[in-house]
Amino acid sequence: MHDLAQWEAQVVAGADLVGRAGARDFEIGYLHDDVPVEEAAWWAAAHYQGARLQVDNQPSPAHAAHALAVRVLSGAACKCGELVALNDDAEGCRWRLVQPGGPQTARWQSSCDAPAIEMKAGQRGDMAAMNQAMDARRQQGPNRAQRRAQEKAQRRGKDYLGPLDPANDPRPGRWHG
Repeated sequence: MHDLAQWEAQVVAGADLVGRAGARDFEIGYLHDDVPVEEAAWWAAAHYQGARLQVDNQPSPAHAAHALAVRVLSGAACKCGELVALNDDAEGCRWRLVQPGGPQTARWQSSCDAPAIEMKAGQRGDMAAMNQAMDARRQQGPNRAQRRAQEKAQRRGKDYLGPLDPANDPRPGRWHG
């Protein structure tokens, strides 16, 4: 027996995340009829400004939504400017699937206290507009999560480069404008 409330919570949390990330739509489905749920080959997809992002061959709708959320978050920049970290061992701003009030309230949430980036109508998913909003945020100075990252880097003896931007991002091709 499957925990349908838990599955529904993970699907809703995945759909909410891709919407907050600027997706135009979210789809979920399966390839095979008349088979057990685990063998139906579930998929999830979202459209971002003409590009389709998809995950395939998942054992359940919850797994498909979760895999798509992980794909959206992998390599992304958090609203605080740090890279998104999906486990405690990775450097960056830690993101988790949380359920503060039970399965009905499940959502992907960052560990930082940075306020949401304010985007004008029609600019969701527009990388140039997001970079512009992030630049404006950087000019305000570091937030608590960034100050903690600076202190952590100093304790490790590393130079802290600050929030990632095109000038100091070591990953070529990451920023598009």
